[in-house]
Amino acid sequence: MRNHTFARTLWKATAGFLFVHGAISGQRVSLGFVGGTPLTRDFPISRVYTGQEMPGFPVAFDWFSDKRSFLAGLSVEVGLGKGFSLEANALHRNLHLQMRDVFADGTSRYLGEVVPGTWEWPVLAKYRLPPVGAARPFLEGGPSFRTRHNPAPAEPSQFGATIGAGVEFRLGLLRISPALRYTRWQYDGDYPRAATKRDQIEFVTGISYAAPIRHGRLWNGRLGLGVIGGLPLTGGFKEMRRPERLDEARGYAVGLAAELKLSRRLSIELDGLYRPLRAHSYGAVFVQGELVPGESAFEFTVLTWQLPVPAKYRFRPDARVRPVIEAGPSFRAAGNVNGYNPSRYGFTAGGGIEMHHKTMKISPVARYTRWAKDPPGAVRSASTASNQVELLCSFIF
Repeated sequence: MRNHTFARTLWKATAGFLFVHGAISGQRVSLGFVGGTPLTRDFPISRVYTGQEMPGFPVAFDWFSDKRSFLAGLSVEVGLGKGFSLEANALHRNLHLQMRDVFADGTSRYLGEVVPGTWEWPVLAKYRLPPVGAARPFLEGGPSFRTRHNPAPAEPSQFGATIGAGVEFRLGLLRISPALRYTRWQYDGDYPRAATKRDQIEFVTGISYAAPIRHGRLWNGRLGLGVIGGLPLTGGFKEMRRPERLDEARGYAVGLAAELKLSRRLSIELDGLYRPLRAHSYGAVFVQGELVPGESAFEFTVLTWQLPVPAKYRFRPDARVRPVIEAGPSFRAAGNVNGYNPSRYGFTAGGGIEMHHKTMKISPVARYTRWAKDPPGAVRSASTASNQVELLCSFIF
C-alpha cells in the first residue's frame, strides 16, 4: 500500500500545481527531443554466496553493471508564466545487468548479460532564473515514474523523485537545454530480484521548438492537450482457482489526454493511461495430505497501457457545469506479464461533468470498460478481469 499512497500523493501534487498555474493562455508549448547518458551505473555489485566448497564449483554469484547506457525520447513543455513551466518526458533506457561466477581462488567466469528495457516518465516543474549573457539558467524538480516492458531478473521500482539544473540557449523559436538531473528511486526489493542503483545522475540535452498557444489550445482552438489520472474501483485480475489465493493491491491509472473538438456538443478524446496490476499470489501446497493455500506470497506486477478513444457528447454546452456522456473503443498493451496475457480490445462507456477554470477544462468521469476474453497465457488459470470500473479526472488545456 505504501507504493500506491506515494503514487497518489505525487499525482495530487502534480494536479495541484496544474490547477494553481492553470492560466496559460498566450504562453508557449515546446515540443522536442531529449537525449543523454547516465553518469552512474545501472546496477550496483550484488553478491550471493552459493554455500559450495567443492573444487571447480563457484562460491558466489555476482550481479553487476560496468556499461554505460543511453536514454532518448520526447518532451513537451507548457509555459505557465513568470518564469515557470511544466515539462514532461517519455525516455527510453536500456539497463545492462551482467552476471559472473566467482571461485574460491578469486577467479571469475563471465556468464553474459540481460538488458531490461525501461521507460522513464519525469514530470517536472521548471523555474527559469534571470539570463546570464546568452544563457538562461533553470532549476527543475518533480515526480518520476518508470515502467519495464520485458522479462528480466530485475524489476525496477516504479516511483522516484527528480531534481535538476541546467541552462537554456535560444535560437529564435529553437531551444537547446543541457542539464544535470538527479533521481532517487524507490527500493526495488531483495534477492531473487536484482536491485537497480537507487541514486541516478544523468546528463541530458533537450532540443525543442516553441510555438504559441492560442487561448490555451492548439489548431485554432480545436485541439486540447493535458493529463488524466484516477483510481480503479474494480480489481484487474480474476480470482485464481481454489485453493490458490490472490490478494490484489489497490491500483491507479495516470497518463496523457488529447481532445479534438468537433462541435460545441461533440468531441473525440484519446487517452494514454499507464495502469499497473499488482498482487500477491499464494500458491497451493500440501498440508497433512490436503491441498491448501501456501503461507508465503509471491508479489508480481502486470504492466498495462490503456488507450481509450471515446466520443464525448455535452448536454447544456453553454452552462458553467456541463453533464457529459462518452463511449468508444479501448485498446490495451501489456508488458512484464508474469504468466498473464491481457486482451487487447474492449469497449468503454462513461459519464461525468465538465467545467472550466480559466483556460483549463476539468472533467471528472466514471468509466466502465468491457474487455474481450484473454487469449491463453503461460499460466492456464491466470486471466485479467473482463469488467473494469474507474474514476478518472482529466485536466486539458
